[in-house]
This record gives sequence, C-alpha cells and structure tokens, in this order.
Amino acid sequence: MSEMSRRIVVVEDHPTVREGLCLVLEREGYAVVGRAGTAEEGHAAIVGSDPDLALIDVQLPDGSGIELTRRLLRRDNRLGVLLYTGSDDGDLLEHALESGARGCTHKASAPETTLKAVRAVAAGGTFIDPSIRERLMLRATPPQRVLTVREREVLSRLAEGQSIDDIAAELVLSVETIRTHVRNAMGKLSTRTRAHAIVVALRRGELEL
Repeated sequence: MSEMSRRIVVVEDHPTVREGLCLVLEREGYAVVGRAGTAEEGHAAIVGSDPDLALIDVQLPDGSGIELTRRLLRRDNRLGVLLYTGSDDGDLLEHALESGARGCTHKASAPETTLKAVRAVAAGGTFIDPSIRERLMLRATPPQRVLTVREREVLSRLAEGQSIDDIAAELVLSVETIRTHVRNAMGKLSTRTRAHAIVVALRRGELEL
C-alpha cells in the first residue's frame, strides 16, 4: 500500500476542527475511514475499520487520548498513532509520548506541519512538532548530558520526521549503526520508544533546535 492511500481515523471532539483535518487529509489522498468525537467512539471506529494510522486529540470529553492510545496499542502495536494537542504542559507532553504514540503535533501549527507529521508516522517514523520541541527546550532543566554527540544528532533528525534509512544515507553510516545509536539513547534515557526518548532528551537539554 502506498503512503498516500493509507487509511486513517480522526478522533477530535470539536466538529469544525475534526472536519477540517479530514478535509486536509483527503485532499492529500489519505482515506479517512472513521471520525469520532469521544474516546469510546474513537475506540469503536478504530477497532471497526482497522486503519493504518490514528490521529487522536490528547484531551477528549470522556477520557484521555493518551489512555485511548495505550488501549489501542495493547490490542495492535502496529497501529501508528499521532497525538494532536493544544497543551503546552511539558509533563503532559512527555506522558503522551510515553504511551507509545509515534508523534505529536500542536493544534496551533499550520496544516502543513500536521501533514508532515502524518507522512512521517505513515512511513513508520516519528515526528515531534517544532513548536512542541521549542516549548520543551525553553522549559528544559540545566543540561544533563548523557548522550553522545552522534546520539543527539540522530534523535534530532528523528524528531524532524526523517527515517532511519534517510539518516543513515545522510550521515554515511549503516542502518544498523543508526539503530544502535537509537537503542543506546533510549537505554540511557530509560525510555521504550523513539518519540518518548526525543521528548525526554528535549526536557533534559540534550537537544537543540
């Protein structure tokens, strides 16, 4: 299946925002196979349509998009989840990406940024919205550097939506070497996913924009 024919469900409680997102995605060639306004509706839509991706609002009327993400990934960890938030709370953002989501985009960002995030997640990568990265860095604690220069470089590129293959090609390194850098960084930061490692690194002052 090509990237642009991937199936996606949008879970967002504000109807106008939800329909706007669906319109943008459909114009780009994505198949919007479900739309929902609550966590329960979202769960039913995703389980019923078996999409490749889910774009989920972090804060929903009947619960947390973060808990919905965990619930969905326990069922099928192949699902690509991109969280969508209007929050600037660093703790909430770190908690969100600890859930297993592959990325997070901010509601205040341009539609092009959301599309870039969707493309990255559709390709199996990660993406942290630049505005979220900036907010996390502004509130970072004094640098607690435990990562090597190369590990920081790889995480920075992953945050921008680059794939492992692309990073390997640009740095003239093997794919396995890049994966080793990612695994080492995740271990040092005590994280289980790439997206969570990026957020922790940002909050610790490890990464720069």
